[in-house]
Amino acid sequence: MQQAGTSQRADGVFEGGGVKGIAFVGALKAFEDAGFRWQNVAGTSAGAVASSLIAAGYTAREIREIMDTRVDFRKMMDPGALGRVPLAGQWLILTVMRDLLRQKFGKKRVTFADLVLPKEPTDSQEAYLSRFKYRLHVVASNITRNELMILPQDVAKLGLEPDDFEVALAVRMSISIPYFFMPVKIAEKPRKHGRHWVVDGGLLSNFPIRYFDSPPGETPPWPTFGLLLWEPTAGKPHYERIRSLISMTRAMVRTMNTAHDRKTLEEADLKRIIKIPTGKYSATDFDLTPADSDWLFNSGYQAASEFLDGWSWEEYLAERQALTVG
Repeated sequence: MQQAGTSQRADGVFEGGGVKGIAFVGALKAFEDAGFRWQNVAGTSAGAVASSLIAAGYTAREIREIMDTRVDFRKMMDPGALGRVPLAGQWLILTVMRDLLRQKFGKKRVTFADLVLPKEPTDSQEAYLSRFKYRLHVVASNITRNELMILPQDVAKLGLEPDDFEVALAVRMSISIPYFFMPVKIAEKPRKHGRHWVVDGGLLSNFPIRYFDSPPGETPPWPTFGLLLWEPTAGKPHYERIRSLISMTRAMVRTMNTAHDRKTLEEADLKRIIKIPTGKYSATDFDLTPADSDWLFNSGYQAASEFLDGWSWEEYLAERQALTVG
């Protein structure tokens, strides 16, 4: 049950998961109904889409309408184009994101400067600059440098200005599923001939649940919640029969979406994570019907509602403090 005071604010971390991310919209509706508002948000792939819309000020109802009327996964990803890369689809994604951000900010090019937050009294200068300056944090993978990128901060390593980096482009980078979408290439400055290839953030970190955590010994000013897309076989050995490029790509996506971050989750992490059942659906089911979308939305709403019914700020604080003491 939600508590009064600062606990009404929350940080959110959204897992990647392709089209299954529709379930996030239902969960967001449950959080809104409970009176929460998001402070800082981070996401990978589908989670980057959800968190960017949250950061822009979209409500769950508005995002649901967008998914129903503005997003056609079949146009964005033609399954027959696997191996030929659907150029039209990837441009459509970028165009849609730019248009949605323009509607909220009233400008054609929305950058991370539009998502700057004031420094909180509890933040050190280092913490503010590294984690809390921007409302939105997008996870991507730089395969040229073999490293994780948290956007926009990490573009500074390439000689670019984080404040001036385009939000829609950052989201497009994070959803660059290998073999389904072309990597995004960024020219390094001042060495403009040095190009960096950036792909789906799930390749290296699909669920950075600890990103907004306070240092050991410090009391968090509000909670961090993780939204995890949970398939029936989660935690169990899964055999992938690989017979073609398509089945190999599906196996890669499943591995990216389930393997590394989940293995390191601790008991205290699990108590702040909403596990959203995703049923039979996979990240690359681009031909979802309206009934499929409704099922995922309702699953997200039910999972988050049940979680919040048993949640309390006092218990959350006790768990986090016990973790730092231990």
